[in-house]
Amino acid sequence: MAPTPVETSEQIERAASLWAVKERPLTPEDEAGLSDWLSGDPRRRGALLRAQAAWQGLERARALGPSHEWQDAVSTVKRLPSRRHFFAAAAAGGGLVAASLLAVFGLRQDETVTRMGEIRRLPMNDGSIATLNTDSRLRIDMAESERRIELVEGEAWFKVAHNRERPFIVSAGSARVKAVGTAFSVKKRKDGIEVLVTEGTVQAWAGKTGDPVLLHAGDRTILSEQAPVKIRHAPDDIDEDLAWREGQIALNGKSLSEVAAEFNRYNRIQIVIQDEALGSERLIGRLSANDPEAFSSAIVQAFGVEIARTDKAILIGTKK
Repeated sequence: MAPTPVETSEQIERAASLWAVKERPLTPEDEAGLSDWLSGDPRRRGALLRAQAAWQGLERARALGPSHEWQDAVSTVKRLPSRRHFFAAAAAGGGLVAASLLAVFGLRQDETVTRMGEIRRLPMNDGSIATLNTDSRLRIDMAESERRIELVEGEAWFKVAHNRERPFIVSAGSARVKAVGTAFSVKKRKDGIEVLVTEGTVQAWAGKTGDPVLLHAGDRTILSEQAPVKIRHAPDDIDEDLAWREGQIALNGKSLSEVAAEFNRYNRIQIVIQDEALGSERLIGRLSANDPEAFSSAIVQAFGVEIARTDKAILIGTKK
């Protein structure tokens, strides 16, 4: 089955930047257009708020006068003639200026949170990027000697800027993952901390006395103080498991019950599979994470089941 087209996070951030700079008050046509745009994807509202906050933060900072930490960003913006030109340049140029402002104004905070259905891309002031999955919480401490990140809950993927003098260390419970310049994800699970490496090499361990292991691109493992580390090389599986970065859920290799649980992480309308045998079946493809209706429709087409809907759930019945 063909995947449902979905915007990337970068595309959403760029569109949000352009909406943020439209002159206020909006015209009736723009009001209607903005309302339609916001209703199309739950990630868009958060992106718009971040774009508006970046500009408001810049205005407050300019009123106070520049500091050494953001002087370069402000001097760049001063060369641009208007608020509209600023965000248009950020969108057209890959978000360089906007990334600088988010690093200054967004990630100076101790903690960053994503709500249900939100996927957030966070540029850091060292050039690294963190992408947070839904319902996740991250604490960031950019010290001079090392970069410390704590995944309090949820899941995040990190693209780490190379700097041998400042190791990049992610902690999640008792687990630690150390990198210099690489890309990897960390996820809190009931049975431990899952680590997937998409680029380079990381060092990982669990507990104060755990023996570190090296994980290379395509490797995955679960870190736990209660079990020995087992490393599996499965680059294709990793790509599917990280489909959430593009707002998608990969069906490949997962039971329908597992996929339903994934959809339920992103949506207030919950999918309930009432037939245990049906829950063990599998489908192939990808679907938009914010479209549980498409998933339930795919099950109907594949297995001919009956579906009932309430204002809070999609109830998927017995397989025929």
